[in-house]
Amino acid sequence: GEGISVTLEKQTQATKTAQDVLIRNYLESISLIGTQNSGILQLQIKLPEMDTTDEKPTPFPSIRDLHTTLQGRLQLKCTIKTPADVSIKIQAKTGDIHLKHIRGKIEIAAETGNVQLEETLGNYNVTLKKGRIDGKILLTQGQNKLETQDGSIVLTILDPVATPMDVTAQGGNIRLDLPENYAVDVELESEKQQIVINLPAQIDDETSLTLINGGGPLFRLKATDAISLLQSSPNNKDTPADTVSDPFEDSAQPVPEIAQPPVIDGNLFETVWQKAAALSPFQNADGEGEPQNQTETLLMWDAENLYIGVKAYVAESQLPHISQTQLDSPIWEDECIAILIDPNLQTDIYYHFVINPIGAFFDQNVNVPGAPNFQFAPHDVQLTLDRKTLQTAFDADSKWNSDAKVATQINTSFWSIEVALPREILEKPSKSDFENKPAFENRWFFNIHRKAYSSTGNTEDLVPTTQREYSYWLPTYDSEHPWWPHAPHQYMGILSERSAPAMGVLDFVKAPPTSSETFASEEKFRITAIEIEGNTSIPTAIIQHHLPIQPEDIITGSQLSWLIAELRDHDWFQDARLETRQAHLAPGEPGFFPAVSLHIRVTEAPVGLARLVRIDGNRSFPTHFIQEWFQLRPGYVAVEAARRKQQLIADFYSNRGYEFATVTHQLTNDALEFTINEGTLHEIRFTGNTRISRAELLSALNLKTEDIGEKQSAQTPDIYRHTLARSKINRMVKELRENSEHFKSVRDWRVQREGGKNIMIIEIEEQPFAQPGGFPILQFNRVHGLMLGAGGTLATRLTGKEQVFGSISYGFSSKIWNYHAGIEKGFFKRQPLKFGASFYKLTDVSSNTYLNQGDATLGAAYYGFAFQDYYERWGTQGWIIYTPTEWSFLRLEFTGEKHGNLSKSTDWSYLNRNQIKRGNSRIDRGQLRNLALVFAFDTRDHRSAVTRDFHTLFFANERTQRGWRAQFAVEMTGQRFGGDYDFNFYRFEIARYTPLIGPHNLNVRIAGDFSDAPLPRQRLLHLGGGSTVRGYDFNRYAGDNRLLLNLEYRFIKETIRRDPDITLGWTLSCFLDAGSIWWHNDAPFSNFEIFTERIKTAIGVGCSVFIDPFGTMAPWSVAIEIAEPLDSSFSLRNPGVILRLDRIF
Repeated sequence: GEGISVTLEKQTQATKTAQDVLIRNYLESISLIGTQNSGILQLQIKLPEMDTTDEKPTPFPSIRDLHTTLQGRLQLKCTIKTPADVSIKIQAKTGDIHLKHIRGKIEIAAETGNVQLEETLGNYNVTLKKGRIDGKILLTQGQNKLETQDGSIVLTILDPVATPMDVTAQGGNIRLDLPENYAVDVELESEKQQIVINLPAQIDDETSLTLINGGGPLFRLKATDAISLLQSSPNNKDTPADTVSDPFEDSAQPVPEIAQPPVIDGNLFETVWQKAAALSPFQNADGEGEPQNQTETLLMWDAENLYIGVKAYVAESQLPHISQTQLDSPIWEDECIAILIDPNLQTDIYYHFVINPIGAFFDQNVNVPGAPNFQFAPHDVQLTLDRKTLQTAFDADSKWNSDAKVATQINTSFWSIEVALPREILEKPSKSDFENKPAFENRWFFNIHRKAYSSTGNTEDLVPTTQREYSYWLPTYDSEHPWWPHAPHQYMGILSERSAPAMGVLDFVKAPPTSSETFASEEKFRITAIEIEGNTSIPTAIIQHHLPIQPEDIITGSQLSWLIAELRDHDWFQDARLETRQAHLAPGEPGFFPAVSLHIRVTEAPVGLARLVRIDGNRSFPTHFIQEWFQLRPGYVAVEAARRKQQLIADFYSNRGYEFATVTHQLTNDALEFTINEGTLHEIRFTGNTRISRAELLSALNLKTEDIGEKQSAQTPDIYRHTLARSKINRMVKELRENSEHFKSVRDWRVQREGGKNIMIIEIEEQPFAQPGGFPILQFNRVHGLMLGAGGTLATRLTGKEQVFGSISYGFSSKIWNYHAGIEKGFFKRQPLKFGASFYKLTDVSSNTYLNQGDATLGAAYYGFAFQDYYERWGTQGWIIYTPTEWSFLRLEFTGEKHGNLSKSTDWSYLNRNQIKRGNSRIDRGQLRNLALVFAFDTRDHRSAVTRDFHTLFFANERTQRGWRAQFAVEMTGQRFGGDYDFNFYRFEIARYTPLIGPHNLNVRIAGDFSDAPLPRQRLLHLGGGSTVRGYDFNRYAGDNRLLLNLEYRFIKETIRRDPDITLGWTLSCFLDAGSIWWHNDAPFSNFEIFTERIKTAIGVGCSVFIDPFGTMAPWSVAIEIAEPLDSSFSLRNPGVILRLDRIF
């Protein structure tokens, strides 16, 4: 449990006479005597007295004169640090008494002095002859009494618990600040009849008591002057208006200045650390309770550095997770200590340091704090998070270098850190004047955080059991992301505009100046000798050498308590006890300090002497690195410490992916030897492969084992580690995809230990012999009426990689059958080429390549619109396709087909059923023979593709926000190929999608179609309608050449749902469409005015909703758009309304 420490400070003014030597001796002879009996600790200050015996010379022959000289100038300050739950009884003649955060019975009897009660809880019996009683208190059940015979009483009661209380203030007034609903009976007696009450109160007629909030326990209040019962308020301030308050006075953590810096070696067993400020215990990240693994933090400073010492305790069954060794590597993935420091309270920039148990160090300069960032999440936590949702505004520079000195040390029950942070690098001048903000001077913001990450491994199943625990000096109160210390904290007061994480304030307290005018001291002892008892294995001289205290040192009582606690923590000892004995001074020896000898009795742990430390079997990590990381040095070694280091080294290898690594150790012939077997594979098993041979798989994997056949048995086996295996498997997948027609993927892979053998198991998935696919055909138009059918593909591996496809459909009104059949064969894995051929009899659309089939079917079947004209074509086609990537292709195709007319066969539609529909336009019948070259690519973030006549075309996607989509084509029709048509045709379409800020996007499409001769009627180009220039009637303008521009601003919002996986979204847009169309014999560019007159322009707005089930090829969407042409008839009274099932581009 927590101990009790006592510090006695003595101070007086020098006289600048010969008596100053005697005064100094007098101060050093003032002692504090403590006795313990039946759980009660009694402390008494003893002043030196005149000694008239003859055996001992009098150190102060003029003791009475000294008493007279020091009267009124001697100041004694006794600081007692105790656990909160204690009872206190104090008797004092003169001096102020200050109690803080005590929970227990409080008894004080003093003659002269003030009593300050700061957030104390308990029963009170406080009596003063002269002085003031004030503070903030909480009451427990029982009678309370507070009395001063000459002074005032001012108290704030912090909670609504009321118990009986007698308060008497002779010669002064009483003021009680009570909670709003505080209920008590009050008996009031003011000699001057001055009573003020601002709480709900009434007078009881029978008892004459004042009932506050209906009454309760009895308060007896008696004062010479005024009695005030006021409602407490957090905004009440007692400081005068002209007083400049310090906002950090009560919350700042004092950090002492030291004269001699510590040695930065990770060892906190130095006396200088006993002078450091100890921070309060860490709390869990959510602020609820303390963590299982305790952490102690010490702070001190000098002109050059801030020194931080940390003791991180670890349970015996746990091993701190260690994997990182390099500077600025992701140390936060290990057990670690993270430090946040802001030396300038007037800026938002701060510094972040992370250290693991072997001294690996990460530092960065943080410019912008933010919500949790995926990059800094622990590795196992990352597996449960969505990377996209944790890309935040957090901004830091990890290339910044602090030049800090860091050292660590690992012990059996804890690991420790020593850090020296250079103040010159951290402290930068503020842009504002410190004189205007004195509260900021010599103060830093600070927080420290521990990620306790421990593991215990099962050597057979290779599955480690991990445990994480996050604790802070100042909690973040974030239970969702306890590992993240950088979330912005809401500051108040003069720091209300500050954007930084939660941090407390450090107050750099300067050491008192050494001056002949002032004497200040704490009770000290001079060590004359140190004797060690109970040691049987470790020589006394070795133990004495390791002690931070040596003979002739001057020490304090608190340093002795610290010494024995540190010895009990040392790996060498199971227990240690200390006894001091008064030493006799030799004649003439100065006696400024009481002389004592130390007698330390130890109980040794099992230890051995290692004159040599040897490491064998390590191939991946150099010996001197392992020795440095785990502090493996010659000397006396505890058996438990050696075993712990063995476990840590083995766990380190496991954490680095050496899943089969084992470590053993032995101490023989004064040599401590660690033998490391980093682990190799004995066997590799493949499952799922029937057509790919084991030899082919092993050759592609190229991972050498200890037992792979006689031919390779002489080769050195590969040291197995997870990263090597993963890279080998990735390389195997790549090689098999390039060279094996049968390979599809690696389903999974794992390693296991079986019968003393290390085995890797790889599950292979081969390409199926045949992979069928199908789709329905459902269309409606005025030529065929309802058209139903089906199509399908059959991909096989009989001769490598081929695909057979076909479809058939029937028009119920026209009584016409359509069909399409063909085959496509792939060649060459490295340069993927496909050759294909097909024959068909199909219905095609005249003139418009941009309208979506779904929009056309909806318009014809529901509204009865006759947007499109149709014709019949039948023939054969052959092609070659080169696909360098999945989303780009180059296709060369030759087509030989005949074109024929089709007639309207139905006037039916769901709406306008009785309306006679427009007839189907005639075409130029004949035979077409052409050669076409098409190149297309797609880099969009969300892609879609449609299949037309078993050719894949990239198409619009409702979710696209970034990237390019383009297509370029050249057609040569007739000429040397023959046929009834003779023209060359060129077309392009380029679409760019550009995100602006957040959900705002700007998109543009430019398209052009050009012919060098008049086109047949079925190939004419059109302008107007929902796929080109919206706002104009569908296909209002016709021609042989066309230019088109679509410009769109788009606002998109998406919601991702996880169960089931689905994306819902909606969009708002405004657009500008412009296009021009002309005939072959026209000269549109001869005159600028003529060209601009031909441009048809429209503007409009639209909205859409969409749903995207993950895994489907395109979202399902419904959109409505309103457009108006910008021509002489422009009017917003009768705009065009377009309902569509897909995005225009």
